[in-house]
Formats: sequence, C-alpha cells, structure tokens
Amino acid sequence: MGSDLLGPGFEGPPFVLFSAAHLLPLAGVFLVCVLVALLTPRLGPGGREQLRWSLALFCLANWLGWDAWQIANGLWSVQYSLPLHLCTFAVPLSAVMLATRSRPLYELLYFWGFAGSVQAMLTPDLTSNGFNFPHFVYWIFWTSHGVILWAVVFAAAAWGYRPTWGALWRAVLLTNLFMLVAGAANWLTGGNYMFIARRPEFPSLIDYLGPWPWYILALEALGILAFTLVYLPYALADWLRSRSANPAPSARSG
Repeated sequence: MGSDLLGPGFEGPPFVLFSAAHLLPLAGVFLVCVLVALLTPRLGPGGREQLRWSLALFCLANWLGWDAWQIANGLWSVQYSLPLHLCTFAVPLSAVMLATRSRPLYELLYFWGFAGSVQAMLTPDLTSNGFNFPHFVYWIFWTSHGVILWAVVFAAAAWGYRPTWGALWRAVLLTNLFMLVAGAANWLTGGNYMFIARRPEFPSLIDYLGPWPWYILALEALGILAFTLVYLPYALADWLRSRSANPAPSARSG
C-alpha cells in the first residue's frame, strides 16, 4: 500500500472537479488561513517566531519533497520539473520571505498567492495526471498551494504587511519578467512552463481564451484583472477610512 501511495501511478478512482476530494481540501486551506489570521496576533513573540520558522521549514520541505518524489520515481526532467511555474517558484520564495521578513517578497507573493494559487486550486491539474486522495501527489498539490497563502496571511497578521497599488504594478512587471524566463526555458527544453508554449492538458480557463499564442495576451489581461480584484478589499478599506476621516461638508440650509 505504501508503494502505491508513493509510486508514479495511482490505481484508485480519478480526481473529479468539485467532488468531496476537491472541496474538502479547498475548505481546509481556507480554514488554516483563518486560523493563522486569528491566532498569530494572539501568540507571544516566541510563539510567532515558532510559527514563522515552522511555516518556512514546511515550505522548504514541501518544495524539496516534490523534487525528491520525482527523482525517486524517475520522473524529474528539465521539461517539467524546474521551478518555473508561478506557484512552484512561490513555495521556496515564501520560505525566503518568512526568513528575511522581506516586504517586497510579501507583496509579490500576495498577488501570486491570492490570484494564482487560488485559481490553481479551483482548477487543479490533478484531473490530468490521475492522482487522487490519498496519494502523495494529491497531498503535495494542496499543501504546496496552501502554504503560499498561509505564509502571506502570517506576514500580514504578524508584521502588519499589506499590498499597495504600487505593489500591484510591481507584481505585474515581475510576473512578466518571470514569464520571459519561463518562455526561454520552454524554447530551450520543449517544456510548457506557465502554460505559455501550449494549452495545459487539464481543463482550465485557458480553454476559453482562444488559440495559441493569442491566449497569452488574454492571460495577461486576466492576470492584471485578478491582481486588481484581490487588491480591492484593501482599496475599499482605504477609501472608507478616508471618507470617515474627511467627511464631506454638509450642505448649508437656505
């Protein structure tokens, strides 16, 4: 049984979108976000440090564990296994952010996490590779995407970090630079990092965005829209705070 759960294949039922195997881990990731947000401010300095480093180590263990599984099963390749998808690269980057308390990395990971990881969890590529609960790949998928969000939520709760409009446009610029690196890697290796060389094999939003290469432009626009949407709660809170601090003068009577 152990080899079945760690091997390169899975003999159980296939993963189905919006089944219990999809919705329960989604709810679990969200619940941990809520717990981190609520508990972190209530922990003492020592407790926050323990949680900080535990999350950082979990990020590294998750990233290295995924590579170790691929190597052990003879699946690691330059076409597939380099950390050149946003979420794949964001996992070790989250560890660096937690270790260094880097505000710029927090800002980038906020947008990559809430705009990118959330979208990936809504349309998981588990439908294409056949892995389902309780296989190792199933668990690593959910924890690798979830830990990005948990790290971001921790930084906000522990250190008061938050995104800004300027951070949004810096994230857009850095994402495009990362896409250029992924595109060069695709050209050199024949891979499909960031899914910009061809459509992914599993159902995704890209299916509705037209043929290659035009869907890349649509992805660009949707990425900016997604970054804007996940920033809107902060924009709205700032607007309401400004309104309450500077109320409009009441109209004079008569």
